[in-house]
Formats: sequence, structure tokens, C-alpha cells
Amino acid sequence: MTAINRNEYRARQVAFADALRKAGLRGAVVFSRGGATLDRFADVFYLSNFYQVYSYLPETPGLFSGRAHCALVITAAGESTLCLSVAECEPKDLVANDIRHSSDFAGTVSGALRDADLGNGAVGLVGSDVLPLFLDRKIRLNLPDIDWRDCDELIHAIRRIKSPAEQVLVRRAARVHAEALYKIAPSLRQGMTEADLFAPFFAEMTRAGAGVYFAAMSSGPKISKWCSKGLPGFSTRRIEAGDMVRFDTGIVMDGYLSDFGHTTVCGPANPDQRRLIDTVQEAVDITLTAIRPGRTVAEVVAAGESGLADLGVTQMDNGPGTIHSSFPVHWGHGLGMGWERPIMAASETTVIVPGMYLAIERTLTMTGTGTAAAEQTLLVTDTGADVISAGPLGRWR
Repeated sequence: MTAINRNEYRARQVAFADALRKAGLRGAVVFSRGGATLDRFADVFYLSNFYQVYSYLPETPGLFSGRAHCALVITAAGESTLCLSVAECEPKDLVANDIRHSSDFAGTVSGALRDADLGNGAVGLVGSDVLPLFLDRKIRLNLPDIDWRDCDELIHAIRRIKSPAEQVLVRRAARVHAEALYKIAPSLRQGMTEADLFAPFFAEMTRAGAGVYFAAMSSGPKISKWCSKGLPGFSTRRIEAGDMVRFDTGIVMDGYLSDFGHTTVCGPANPDQRRLIDTVQEAVDITLTAIRPGRTVAEVVAAGESGLADLGVTQMDNGPGTIHSSFPVHWGHGLGMGWERPIMAASETTVIVPGMYLAIERTLTMTGTGTAAAEQTLLVTDTGADVISAGPLGRWR
């Protein structure tokens, strides 16, 4: 059962409505996509507790319309209308002043906007990246007098700081994730496939009631890649003694993402493999200790880069035996109901504050040896980083 109560959902709507008003917007429509995906469902779910469970199907007049999508129309006064593409829900669990559905999703959204007196003037749009072009065209034809303004950041700024109730859910997701993920490396044996390694992880997530957002693994000759095979993210290649193996996994539990992983070796690591793995883990640890409320992301990133230099890591490949940065050259990202800002990059001036949920990660390569990645997740507290993805035997196991 969710730890988020109706009052908190309502407070989120009020905060978003206030942000709309301050931005000079009369209201907004928020689009999200569900349909058994775990990508871009967040904004409507965050505001109303609604997740659209049915998958995408082509627009079929009179039968399927807007499938996998939903929308929340909200005024700057805080009045909200939830627009469904499939009317399968428990209204008592949802937080909205009105709930609507028809066989024409674009018509449902247009009608809700018109009835909310949002048929003209400056109106915000959240989720343009998930709104299909044909639906966008229909809504614009229905309401030609609206001056649309993209305003995703208004809600994302609110989502960025996790409430006490959200932090409970985040910690639970990370704990369940860690208990399963840190069993992968000890179970690694020569002759196992990448799929063999992930099978128990998938089973444990299912038993815990979590969904696997992604599962990426690479090994041996493909260790430089994020995953050995694009679909599903891992292969059935048999792992050989001495192979480096790296894995990165994300789960979603109660709507909240947990995302971390690391690198290991099948059998004893040789000295270069050990140095590479130890270096990337130490670099992440250095960056974690730099996180403090009041510091900017850029300052945290600078501390990480300084740590890399102290560890002898270069930006360019200087030949065998040297360790250099690999793509992507950043230190992580925000987390929540998906990947969120801030991106942990040198150009980011966002100030670190308590309640942020962050992932710190890095990927390094040693020519002739392989590529290693390491990632941990944390909650920002009043004193710094509370790492919540540590394993039962320590931060990296």
C-alpha cells in the first residue's frame, strides 16, 4: 500500500497550480504514458495517483483512442480534471476534482480544457515528449486560441525534493534492489550466461512486487559496451574465466526508481583488473563525500574530477596501463519516478538541498584490460549523502 496519502497528492496539485500562476499561466495540461512501460508515467501519477495500465494501440475510432496515455488538466486555482484513455480505475484512490473518459481521447482533453476556461490564452503543457503528434494536432485544431507554453520544469522542480513519505518508499526500493543485486557477483561462475546471472534477480524483484525498469550487462569482449545485446539488454553468451562483467539495473517499486550497479570479474581478478575496479569505486566514493547541502552540482563534479586526477586517471587514452574516462563523461543524475534533473555535470549550477535523491556514477577504461563502471544512490540529508544502495556486506558488496 502506498505511503502517500490524499493530502499529499492534493498539496502537490496546489504547489503546481501556484507555480503556474506565478509563471503567468492560466493553467496547464499534463500528459503521461503508461501501458506497462516504466518510462514517462510520472507526472500524472505524481499529481493524481493514476497510472494508465493499458498498452499502446493504434488509434481506432470508436474502439481505441489515446491508448497508453492520460492527462490531467489543472487550473492556476488548483481545480483538476483527470482524462483517461481507458476507464479502468478505482475513483476512490485517485485525486482529482473530476474524472472523464470517452471514445475520443483528444476530445476528452479538449473538453476538459474548455470547461476549465482554458480554451484560450497562455496555457502550460507538460509532457510534450510523450504526446503523440496526431493527438497534439487534434487538440490544437479543437482549441486554436490557446497559446501553448512548455512548462515541464515547473512540476519537475517540485518533484525534485522528496517528501518524508517519498523517502520511505525510496529507501524501501533501494533496500529490495540491493538485496537482490549484490547476489549477482558471488554467484558468477565460468560457463554461466549473462541471462543466467540475471534470472534470479528478475525472480526476486517479481516476488517483492517490483518491476524491472532495465537490466543491462556486458562481459568479456563486449565489456566496453553498456550492454552486450540491445534487446533485452543482456545476452546468452557464456562467461569465461577472467572475463570482466559489469551490470547496471533499474527497478521501479511503488512508482519510485532505484538505479545502480558495478563491475566484477569471473574468478580472481588480475592486478590491472583489480586496479581498474578499485579506482572507479574509489572515485565514486570521493564524489559521494563531496555532496553537502548548499554546494552546487558543479562543485561536487569538480571534487570528483580532482579525485580522478589524484588517482591518476586521464581524460584521454594514453595507452596500455593507464586509466581514462569513458562515455558518458558525467557523475550521475537525479532520481525519483524516473531519471530527473540535476544531471551531475560541470555546467550544472543547481544547489544541492536536503531531500534530493541522486545517483552518482562513473565509467573508466584501461586500454588492454577493459571497462569498469560503478554507481550508488543516495538521499541528501542535512549533513551530506546517505548512501541507500549499499549491499549487506558493505557499499560494494
